[in-house]
Amino acid sequence: MAGPLRVEHDVEVGRWLQAALHPLDSTVAGTMPPVFEAYARVLHPAMLSVATDRTDAHGGQVHETREITWREARSLIGDRLAAPQPWTSWLARFGEDQIDLGGGSWVGSPELGDIPLPTLTTLTELLLDEHGDAEVLVAVWEGSGLDPSTTSTFWPIDPSLASSERLRRHREAEAAHRELAWAAIDPAVRAAMEQQRLLGLPRERQGRGHVLLRGRLSAFADPAWVETAGLGWREGDWVDRGRTPNAVWPAEPRGAPAWMVATDLDLDVTFVGGSAHLVGRVLAHPSLEAERARPEDPLV
Repeated sequence: MAGPLRVEHDVEVGRWLQAALHPLDSTVAGTMPPVFEAYARVLHPAMLSVATDRTDAHGGQVHETREITWREARSLIGDRLAAPQPWTSWLARFGEDQIDLGGGSWVGSPELGDIPLPTLTTLTELLLDEHGDAEVLVAVWEGSGLDPSTTSTFWPIDPSLASSERLRRHREAEAAHRELAWAAIDPAVRAAMEQQRLLGLPRERQGRGHVLLRGRLSAFADPAWVETAGLGWREGDWVDRGRTPNAVWPAEPRGAPAWMVATDLDLDVTFVGGSAHLVGRVLAHPSLEAERARPEDPLV
């Protein structure tokens, strides 16, 4: 599959990252190595769903949804905050994944585990302006959109059919869905997963194997890169999206990158490490909701 990324077969080029991370203390340093001058925590967008007076073909209430900042979420939620939960940055601040605003409207938490495409595009443009283009290494978790074997999808099937026929059609539909999902994954990526040529982050044997890829930073400036990346993205409105990077950093100098962008499969934020000037630009960017971070800060 010809795309902007190619599999890096020598996972040893990423071993420095394993050695630099601090996975046992639940701090930022467990995801972003403490080797940079400054750090920023970029908050992934939350979701606002507003009930309208319209109904759909089945009589259900129609909602209008849009992404919102955490700052806007806080102003909408007001004193409806639940007790903090220690699992994600959102839950640590808002207490619940979905917060009822009344009248059928609600605020929902950000998605976990991926750098949102608009966020990645904005960070790429900023990095290109700050440092120029470069060959980069990209770590992508092997699960979620790269593992269709465990996915299931709802398919509307005529309820008047016999249960055995409904089951047969459901199984056929799921098999077809998974076949299309596997076809959207680069064969070289599949081979790397099957042969376990993976980089465990933050450590090996923790269920967090990452396929290592190479490409140019500039490839991420156009969100359309996902269409040919072979990381599980397909046209249409699918429940199971493909993957975006869990970590991106310059390939050279090896083990001493000028910057890094990273998230984790359980996080709703992305960390940026680099120079104080770079991080200052991240914090000031109008399209990013970001706050300063330190390696010793709690992860969430």
